[in-house]
Amino acid sequence: MQEFGENIQHAHDEKLGRHLVASIAIEPGDTILEERPLLVAPHWECHQLKCAQCLQESYVICRRCQVFPLCMDCNQHDEFECEFFTSGAGKALCKDILVKNFGICGLLKLLLLLENPRTKGDCQMLIDVPINLSDYRDGEGMWQEHEELVVRPLMESGLADVLPTQELTSDALHAHCIRIDSNSFEVTAKDGDTLKGIFVWGATLPHHCVPNTVVALDEQFNMKLYAAVPLQPGDIIYNSYTNPLMGTSQRQHQLRLSRRLECICSRCLDPTEMGTHMSSLKCKECPGFSVCEIDSNGKLGDWRCPDCRALLTAAEVHELQAAVGSALVDAMGDLQVYEALLTQYGPLLHPNHFMLLDIKQNIASILRAAALMNSMDQPCKKLLARRVELCSDLLPVCRAVVPGISKLYAIGLFEYLLALVELVELQFAESDLSKKEYVAHLRTASLVATEAMDLLRFEPENSAEGYLADRISMELERIESDLKKYGR
Repeated sequence: MQEFGENIQHAHDEKLGRHLVASIAIEPGDTILEERPLLVAPHWECHQLKCAQCLQESYVICRRCQVFPLCMDCNQHDEFECEFFTSGAGKALCKDILVKNFGICGLLKLLLLLENPRTKGDCQMLIDVPINLSDYRDGEGMWQEHEELVVRPLMESGLADVLPTQELTSDALHAHCIRIDSNSFEVTAKDGDTLKGIFVWGATLPHHCVPNTVVALDEQFNMKLYAAVPLQPGDIIYNSYTNPLMGTSQRQHQLRLSRRLECICSRCLDPTEMGTHMSSLKCKECPGFSVCEIDSNGKLGDWRCPDCRALLTAAEVHELQAAVGSALVDAMGDLQVYEALLTQYGPLLHPNHFMLLDIKQNIASILRAAALMNSMDQPCKKLLARRVELCSDLLPVCRAVVPGISKLYAIGLFEYLLALVELVELQFAESDLSKKEYVAHLRTASLVATEAMDLLRFEPENSAEGYLADRISMELERIESDLKKYGR
């Protein structure tokens, strides 16, 4: 199921539990871990049948077991799963168990892995993780979601009766659902739908909001973990389980919900968030910015300006952020509304505040679509110039929050590259730029493309990022062609 590099070793302590540490010096890009998923499954709320073999949309059922869906390209699936419902213990169960309740698919697959003597051992590390159900019973919807979409339908199906050795109760099924959620990574099927891939070792890596590794996933859902920065012997191998473009309070909230974790990493303890000020607000009394006061245990307090000591209470900040969040939901993809939100809240928040970055990302996405639809219209230059500006604003933050080899920064560079090249080509075509100015911009674009490709060079060829690298390479060839044509 997994292959460990010779550059790491296993470790265990009371705080982190089972984890990995560097055994020798590791260079950026060096592979640390390769792992196949224990299972890949749709999200609990998925109602569209997915092929049991390739996880693409399915409209037919396996002819042998008459339970698991298959697509037109796949004529078989896991032998044990099929045999279980064909002639095994599950043959008497209702054949439309998945048709009626496809949300149970992930848990059903796990239970069959546990039932299969050949794969039961692969699951042991996952099953050994203790789950305190009292931490989840009153959670924000997770327990109820599991109960309605998975646990109750499975118990009513009679499956527990034909798997007596597993001693399946409602609580046992809830614990399995939590294990699946806690050990899953988002993976993408060939048709673009997102799924949950369960990686037993990959998910045991301790969290840090500034990870020292990169997770790569290919089209077959295989994981490769490689170093993002230089690692020294004894360094703990970290991954991140949050969105790096969230502010500290939002990242911590997400970690509490998904992993029952209180993070006290270096970024969470830094009021400036590595100098980005992604949670800072404009001071009411002076030109400075108020930052959150954080104690040594990571507890967030009020916001205070380090220059004049003016105070913003946590309640005031939360009220403001709730207002912005509500306005973002109401914006519904309207460009003018997003621009108005920037004008309204820009004077109150640091330019790098995570909520302003969210607004800017939304605007940039809309402008990209608008530029494509109006590629040679006069307003297009204004749209492209605005998009270049927004992408440029995002780049320093992307670079700061994920140091070293960063897919986030590479994608940001790609978006900036597209906008820049489209803009300068149009400006040059309409004689807004001289040949010398055009060449200067193309040189900049060439450097951007080269840097983006360099950041993606360790990605599997058959991954989304691998295909992105190919796209950037094609763009670079076009840029270099124009540079040769118009002179360096």
